[in-house]
Amino acid sequence: MISLWQMTVIREIMKTGSISAAARQLGRTQPALSATVKELERSMNCQLFERQKGRLIPVPETFFLLDRANEILEQVDDLKQLLKSGGEATPTKINISSMPVFSDHFLPHVIAEFSKKHPKANFQVSVQGSPEVISSMETQRFDVGLAERGKENELIHCRGFEVDCICALPKGDPLLVKSVIEPADLAGRPCASFLPEHHIAKALKAAFNNAGVDFNPKFQMQNSAAQYEIIGSGAGFGVFSPLNAWIHRHLWSNNNYIGFRRFAPKIAYQFSIITPKRRPLSRAAMAFARALEGAVVQMLDEAQSHIDDAPIWR
Repeated sequence: MISLWQMTVIREIMKTGSISAAARQLGRTQPALSATVKELERSMNCQLFERQKGRLIPVPETFFLLDRANEILEQVDDLKQLLKSGGEATPTKINISSMPVFSDHFLPHVIAEFSKKHPKANFQVSVQGSPEVISSMETQRFDVGLAERGKENELIHCRGFEVDCICALPKGDPLLVKSVIEPADLAGRPCASFLPEHHIAKALKAAFNNAGVDFNPKFQMQNSAAQYEIIGSGAGFGVFSPLNAWIHRHLWSNNNYIGFRRFAPKIAYQFSIITPKRRPLSRAAMAFARALEGAVVQMLDEAQSHIDDAPIWR
């Protein structure tokens, strides 16, 4: 028979990714939690975790156990909360893992709007690079993730989006009379680019090389906010996703100093809304995932309105 305490330990290890972190969260020692796991493995006659590069990776049987444990523990937590609150609804925490470009502005905007309709929902947002977001989602520790180039597998669901990158130019630039900007139009001009290893920077360099014209990445920067400042000052041009354009139009008070046009050849930018496949989401988390998808579609439609009638996402 599995005890509530054993279920709690397994759930916390799944959330944190290690026994030591779970022990800190539960106020117990690491040896005590290790003994609990070993005892449960003996009683079930199966291994629950594998160690990979210092991390605990649940085996398939553990996900089945977690599904049932979550159901039972949530019911117990709900009952406790109902008794404390005199029958009022239980607050629900939604755990999100996001890459920085979403977490800076877009995600808080969506959370704020969602909270107006779901005041009992609480949020915890962890900001990580896309590979780390995907890895975290695969451990089933988070409810919703936002990452570049996520691909569905046996551990995660991915709602993918693909958008065409756009060209940003200072207002008043003669090239803004064109509907589509090409490398030949920008030959030798200073570019506010991502760092060389970024896939958009690589694709942009390849586009210029294929066109046989000079690519001048004078300003190489890690984030699009810095690029936006350079472009708005008139010092260069940039090519990035419509997501960046939407975000920084909302953040930057001088957004009227930048114009957007389609760029050819097309440079695709892919990102995904990710949810775990091996454990059920709470009703609140499922509702938030749907709200997030709707907000992404609305954001891309709004970004479209700043360019022209040709579709930039699919």
